[in-house]
Amino acid sequence: MDEDFGVWADDLMGRKTSAEFLTRYLLANDHVKVLNVNSAWGAGKSFFLERWAKELNSKHVCVYFNAWESDYSSEPLVALMAALEQQLVDSSSAEATEIGRTAINTVSKLIKKGTPLVVRGLFMKFTGVNFNDLIGEGGDDAAGKLVEDLVAEHASAEKNVEEFKEALRERFLQARENEGKNTPVFIFIDELDRCRPTYAIELLERIKHFFDMDDCKFIIASDSKQLAHSIKVVYGQSFGSSQYLRRFFDAEFSLDNRNIFKFVQSVLPAIDSYLVGINVQGRTVITHGKYNSERTVSANGSTFCSDSMEFDENTLLTVALCKIFNVQLREILNYVRQIKAASDFMDGSVHFFCLAILIFARAQGSDFYLELLSGDESALRKHCPLGAALTVHMNTELVTINDLLFFHVSIMRGVELRFEDTTPMWKKRVYSDYTEKPKLRKYKPVVDLAHQLS
Repeated sequence: MDEDFGVWADDLMGRKTSAEFLTRYLLANDHVKVLNVNSAWGAGKSFFLERWAKELNSKHVCVYFNAWESDYSSEPLVALMAALEQQLVDSSSAEATEIGRTAINTVSKLIKKGTPLVVRGLFMKFTGVNFNDLIGEGGDDAAGKLVEDLVAEHASAEKNVEEFKEALRERFLQARENEGKNTPVFIFIDELDRCRPTYAIELLERIKHFFDMDDCKFIIASDSKQLAHSIKVVYGQSFGSSQYLRRFFDAEFSLDNRNIFKFVQSVLPAIDSYLVGINVQGRTVITHGKYNSERTVSANGSTFCSDSMEFDENTLLTVALCKIFNVQLREILNYVRQIKAASDFMDGSVHFFCLAILIFARAQGSDFYLELLSGDESALRKHCPLGAALTVHMNTELVTINDLLFFHVSIMRGVELRFEDTTPMWKKRVYSDYTEKPKLRKYKPVVDLAHQLS
């Protein structure tokens, strides 16, 4: 790992700047206690939270909690407290251990009315504290009654919740003093949207009821759209789940995945390829006699090009496919792995763009895949509307990604192509430049095999 970049050495999406921005934002706004990092599955939320927590840990006490790994537990507060004690404990400090036991003991009062057997094993695994010593025997007989019992019993609930918060404040203070760190404590919660709907809801409720403190900040990674859908599963399709979620989050931040060029470049291996022949620089120089005149063929913000030649043709075409198929970072890794596997299986040069088209299209589902391969251009327009707006530079004109894609599907299908005076020059050139024409009967079986990789 490059020491100059530390934990961000493999950051290809500029996440370090986002982390610095959000750190300052959270420290400057006391009222923001729960931040939701909202992005779709596979957009890089775990990468972001893990590295942000590691960097922030140099100045603040940080706790990282993967909610999905513990959603087998019936009580999320217990799982969260186990993670807190595991990561906050200072084995060299007897006082810290005692304060930790006090905090856990307070939790035990909250759940004493009913705790499943799994909680006992969870505490023993993460904290070394004998749960039976804290709550006594017989807790399993009332497993159906959990924290809600005390929350509902208003008179006793307020006292117990305040005791819990006070124990946590002491635990956080001791952890900060032991390590010479600043307030507040940051608790990162990842993979919430992968949890069981009831578990996700209960965890948010616990945070709202028991962690509303000035010296504690939560950063929760989730796909809010998916989380809202999960809530509807519990409360019904007519339930206002989006409004319900706003009760728990004081602010929301979405990861910016628009510029994926460097990411794709870093994960895309060199593959011996027949080139489509796009103009990577996006500029054409035409010579007229003894005078040189430079002409730019309408390259614009929607054109995939690289003026500095930083990105090659395969990178630009892969990014283009990612855009029109709306592919997330985690999916890109899988698609690239499949393209590489397919190319490795075939001897000699391969038509990279054709392989990539089939890999990306196959991942969208068999219905679309078969419609596209049958020559149904309307399926492409319907499924990839953005492809009609994004272009590549073909020297004489700009060509939409959809047109370039469908032309290659036609070549693979062996459609008889008649070139007339009105036929665009780019089609004639692409077709004539291929010394070996791509054939669907050769590529499709290999792509179908590669699709089984995950």
